[in-house]
Amino acid sequence: MSRRVTGLVLGLAALLSAQAAGAICNPNLVRTIGSGPHLVRSIGPPAGVSAKPDIGLGQYHVRWFGHSSFAIRSGTGTRVVADPNFDVTPGIAADAVTVSNDHYTHNNTEAVRGNPLVLRGITLDQRWQPVRRKVKDIVVVNLPSARNYDFSRIANSIFVYEMGSLCIAHMGNIGHLLTEKQQKLLRRVDVMMIPIDARNNLAFEDLVKVIEQVKPPIVLPMHYDDPTQAQYFAAFLDDRYPVRWQPDSRLVLTRRMLPKATELFVLPHPNPNAGRRRWYDWDADQ
Repeated sequence: MSRRVTGLVLGLAALLSAQAAGAICNPNLVRTIGSGPHLVRSIGPPAGVSAKPDIGLGQYHVRWFGHSSFAIRSGTGTRVVADPNFDVTPGIAADAVTVSNDHYTHNNTEAVRGNPLVLRGITLDQRWQPVRRKVKDIVVVNLPSARNYDFSRIANSIFVYEMGSLCIAHMGNIGHLLTEKQQKLLRRVDVMMIPIDARNNLAFEDLVKVIEQVKPPIVLPMHYDDPTQAQYFAAFLDDRYPVRWQPDSRLVLTRRMLPKATELFVLPHPNPNAGRRRWYDWDADQ
C-alpha cells in the first residue's frame, strides 16, 4: 500500500465520529499504536448481546435501478440511494445519497429529490474522502479503495450500510482484491453488491476471489447494462454458488431469510425506457 493510502488511513483515524458509535457491523476507528497504523476494525455488540440479533431487525428493502444504482430502505422508512446514474430520473426521494466514484454513471445526485444529504466518497481530484455518518437509523461508513491495482490514486470508495444488525456493502468500481485489513473489516457483511461488467472492473476470476474473501450470505451483481451479462457471470460460477433469479428488482431482506452460505441473487434488470414510473416510484410499493 502506498504512502498516500497510509496517510489517508491516518487521517481517517483522526476523524472519530460519535454518531456511528456502537455500530455492530460497520468499521470502527482505532488509534495508531506505535509505528504501525491499524486501519479500522469491526467492533462487536455490547457484552451479552448477540452479534446478529433477530429482534428489532424487521424488513428492509433493497431495490436496483440499473448500473450501480440502488435504493436502500430501512424498516422505519429511512432511504439511502447509492450511486444514482443518468437513468435514475427525478422522482426517487431519499434521506441521503452516497457516491462511490465521481463518474457520471455514479454521481447523478440531482436526480434524487427530498433534499438528501450527499455523501461523496471521492473528492473532485479523485482522492478518497472519509464518510462516517448516521442517517436516522442507517449508519453509513466508507473505506478507501481503487479502480485498479494501483493504490497511488484512490478513485473508488466502498460504502457499508448498517440497519439494525444487517450489513450491506456496495463495492463501487472496485478494481483489486481486498487487502488483509479490508477483508477483516468486511467480514460481517450480509449483502455485497459487486460490479460484474468485467471490463472496467475485476475479471470474473478475481470477483470470485473477492467473494471468497468476504463470504457474504447474499451477492447482488451490478454495474452492467446488458441483462445477458448476469447470465454470463452465473454460467462462469459453474454451480460454485447457488443462483436465485429474482422475480422483482426489489429484494426484501430479513435476518431469517439470509442463506447459511453464499448465494447469488440476480435481480431483473430494470428497463428505463418502459414503465419508468413503475420502476422508480417508491410509493407504488406501499
